[in-house]
Amino acid sequence: MSVSKIVNYALYSFVLLYALIYFIYIFFINAAHASISLMSISALLLPFILLLFFQWISWKYTDRHNKRKLKIRFIVITCLGFALLFFCVVLLGVYEYESSFTAERWLNDDEGRVYLIEDLMNEHELIGMTKEEVFTLLGSPTETEYFKEEDNVVYYLGAERGIIRIDSEWLVIWFDGSDKAMKYELRTD
Repeated sequence: MSVSKIVNYALYSFVLLYALIYFIYIFFINAAHASISLMSISALLLPFILLLFFQWISWKYTDRHNKRKLKIRFIVITCLGFALLFFCVVLLGVYEYESSFTAERWLNDDEGRVYLIEDLMNEHELIGMTKEEVFTLLGSPTETEYFKEEDNVVYYLGAERGIIRIDSEWLVIWFDGSDKAMKYELRTD
């Protein structure tokens, strides 16, 4: 078997592995509600760069009379590979947008709060807020007995994040004697 055929078989094998990797990425992005970060973009770009590298190797070891056929294959594989990469980046962007805290989203989507909580904690300093300020920002607390104590309020966030979503997540905020938030925790029931 010639080197050209071995390289082409290796390329086809990598293309199948590439597609599998991106379908796993799509599953993970949906399950984890992942958003854009340096790590997520790097993880998405690495297989695409390897795909281009394997195609370059394939081009290098292909006979001259087969280069025209290989050029069409190169364009098709690159376009399909880029389409999977682009889809994953768009999916990350959608989840990034959906994870941005706004009071309107918080108040209108009890189940989606679990994805807003990180942005809420990064953008708003809950510690030191008065009870009235917390109620203005987050609305009325959830009517529940979970984690309820005399000096705290509890907000339901939704089903826990992750692939297996069995429990619920809750935001518990404790207040001191002057009704200022002194600590908060995320809890799972």
